[in-house]
Formats: sequence, C-alpha cells, structure tokens
Amino acid sequence: MHPLFIVLLALMAIGIIMSLMSNPFELVVAIVIFGGVFVLWKYPPARWRKAPSRKPSSASRTKPREKRKNVPFRVIQGNKRDDDDNPHPYH
Repeated sequence: MHPLFIVLLALMAIGIIMSLMSNPFELVVAIVIFGGVFVLWKYPPARWRKAPSRKPSSASRTKPREKRKNVPFRVIQGNKRDDDDNPHPYH
C-alpha cells in the first residue's frame, strides 16, 4: 500500500477514536444519517424510481420508411460579394 494511504487511515482512526471519547452521540447521528441516505439511494421509494423503458413493438419496427422526394439542392444567390474579385487588404 502507498504510505500516504496508510497515514490517512491512521489519522482517520485517531479522529474516530477521539470523537467517540469526547462526544459519542455526534458519531452515532452521523452514522445514522449516512446510513439513511445510503439506504434511500440503494432502495429508492416507488415514486422516485424511473419508469421502466418499453421496447418498441415489432409492428412499429417493421414499418417501411416513407419515400423521399428525389429533388436536388437549390442554391440561393445572396448579396455578399465574391471573395475572388477583390482580395482583402492586410494591415
């Protein structure tokens, strides 16, 4: 294991032991709140669950595509000047 990880684990253990000695009720409250949030996250109530996604029926999957018109693109002439006529002067 990495030495920094071991130091952090030791400091966490010292902090937990010191908080248990000074005020154990605070640690119990923190554990209960964390546990409640974890349980709600892991097993959400029915109203928070996502609706199950449905697969499209086989009739809609086999529906033939509509025919597209075979029309070429049309170019609409704008009012801009052509860049090939006069090149831009540089500063």
